[in-house]
Amino acid sequence: MTSEVKLLGLVQGWSFQEKKGSAFYQLFNELSESGYLAGLADFEIPRLVRKGLFLSNFSLNRERWNVKDQLDVRRYELASRYADNAVSNTTADFNSIIQIGSNFSLTDSLFGGKYIPKFSFHDNNCVSYFKCLPKRIVKDKRISSVFEYESRVYQDLSSIFTMSRTLRDSFIKDFGFPEDKVVYAGFGAPFGIRDIACKSYDSKNILFVASHSFESKGGKDLVTAFRKSRKKIPDLTLTMVGKDWGIDEPGITCLGFLDKRNPADFERYRKCFEHASLFVLPSHKEAFGEVFIEAMSYGVPCIGARTGVMPELIEGNAAGYVVNPGDIDHLTSLICDLVESERDLKKMGENGIFAVDSEYQWSTVTSRIVSQVKKFI
Repeated sequence: MTSEVKLLGLVQGWSFQEKKGSAFYQLFNELSESGYLAGLADFEIPRLVRKGLFLSNFSLNRERWNVKDQLDVRRYELASRYADNAVSNTTADFNSIIQIGSNFSLTDSLFGGKYIPKFSFHDNNCVSYFKCLPKRIVKDKRISSVFEYESRVYQDLSSIFTMSRTLRDSFIKDFGFPEDKVVYAGFGAPFGIRDIACKSYDSKNILFVASHSFESKGGKDLVTAFRKSRKKIPDLTLTMVGKDWGIDEPGITCLGFLDKRNPADFERYRKCFEHASLFVLPSHKEAFGEVFIEAMSYGVPCIGARTGVMPELIEGNAAGYVVNPGDIDHLTSLICDLVESERDLKKMGENGIFAVDSEYQWSTVTSRIVSQVKKFI
């Protein structure tokens, strides 16, 4: 190690995070390369046990079933036991811990009376998640139990790191934590900064990226808006990445899932941004939306929804616009206006590049995290 900070990274499902090249994977990779990560403790709930918990929340309504499963404190408590085991079995020499999320916690007695400061890194919290749920989809008792569980997890942490300022505000307002406990760490772009001096915005190609939850990600809204927009702009096209959604109609291309670890897939993914005039993801709920940062790093203007962190990322950086979730008419109007104004697209693209260069870098994120950790070791 090259620093007094020796963090142990703690995560559930590392292989999944690595596969999708998630923000959490990028964070730990940057901490490791910077010499601040002493080791990684990874754990999984056994598949059969996990399946049993999932089935125990059965509902005829699939969405309710999934939400009940997500808000099952029994799973958090079980995950905590496996997290304890993962830390107990590590051979890493660490003096602090940073965990991903709040769906598990560590037992204080695990360290035999030795003081080990603990931190967490978040793209969301339960209150932000609750705000995106349909009314009365689960009982208030379940929501309260999750809030109480998360509150206990946070109370036991030295500091909480957030990917967005919007989320930091939620921890302070909704959980009542003092401002100095919650630190905005930020997010780093997974791609390098692109020179867009020669980028053309005349392709009239819209890009949409989502690997799941087509409707909640605004896919259905976008397809409807695209059809309406294409009546005015016949050469408008839409490229959809992340899953083969089974849409087969003029102007729409579905590429399916592209694995960024695969050089060929990564090259196809990269070219999607290069060829796009506009990135649109009018998601009804979005924990962070790192794909917006990906788009901005390629100078592609964005349209998102006025919910979660999207206003902060997009309008806060003058890199595009947001619409109210489900407002197809406004979405259609924006698409038509922007696609036919290359000058506006270029300006917003330049703004996005500037934001990524000045704010969304993993070196900046790790610097903020390490600076805070040093106060506790």
